[in-house]
Amino acid sequence: MADPTRYTTPPVELPLDPWLLDGTPANGCDVCMALARQRKAALGKGDSRKAFEAAAEIRKHPHGRRK
Repeated sequence: MADPTRYTTPPVELPLDPWLLDGTPANGCDVCMALARQRKAALGKGDSRKAFEAAAEIRKHPHGRRK
């Protein structure tokens, strides 16, 4: 039986695609502005997941539109 391959280098960490963090807050929308602040704070802490979640919420937010 063959021995398993062992690697001495750490795994490669690929950067996030920029569009994952994209999302422009709507002018005058308090919810979007709060989410943009959360995204900025998360990026400052290196928390890509929280930043992505805030960006996704900005993209999905209806900005006061009625359904």
